[in-house]
Amino acid sequence: MRIPFAWHDDWALQIPVIDHEHRELVEILAAILDRFVDEDDVPEGPTHLHQALIELGEAAREHFSREEALMRAIDYEDVTEHQTEHALLMAEYTDLIRQWQIAGKQRLTVTDQQLIHDWILDHILGADRDFAKACLRQDLHPDQRARLVAVPPRPRPLRTDQTDP
Repeated sequence: MRIPFAWHDDWALQIPVIDHEHRELVEILAAILDRFVDEDDVPEGPTHLHQALIELGEAAREHFSREEALMRAIDYEDVTEHQTEHALLMAEYTDLIRQWQIAGKQRLTVTDQQLIHDWILDHILGADRDFAKACLRQDLHPDQRARLVAVPPRPRPLRTDQTDP
C-alpha cells in the first residue's frame, strides 16, 4: 500500500529558491514510491531501489549544500546548528539505505515510506521553517534578497523513472 505523498502549499517557507528545491525532493520521493511500493508488480530488484534511494540522498545533499551557502550569504546566525542537523540527517539516511541494501529490500513497506516521508518533512517543517522565519524578519541587502528568490536550473537530470541504475 502506498501512502499519499505530494507537495502541499502550506509547507512552503515563502523563500522561492528553497521552496522550489523542497518541492523537487518531494517529487523525487513520490516517484520512488510510485515505482517501488506496488506489491502486484514484478520487483525490479534491490539494485534499482537502492540506486533510486541513492539519487534521492544525493539530491538532498545538494539541496543541503545550497541551503547552507544561502544561510552563510545572509549571515544566518544558526547556520552551524543547521549544518549539524543536515549532517545528522544524511548519516541517518545513509545508514537506513545501507540496511535496506544489506537486507535486499526490493519494495518499500508502509513503515519504510513513513520513515522517508518523516525524514524529509520533519526537517522542512522544523529547522527550515525556523530559518525561513529568521530570514524573512531580516532587513536584507537587495543582493541577499535576490539569492532567496532566484530559482537555479536543476544541475543534473533525475533518473527515478529509469529502469537501469
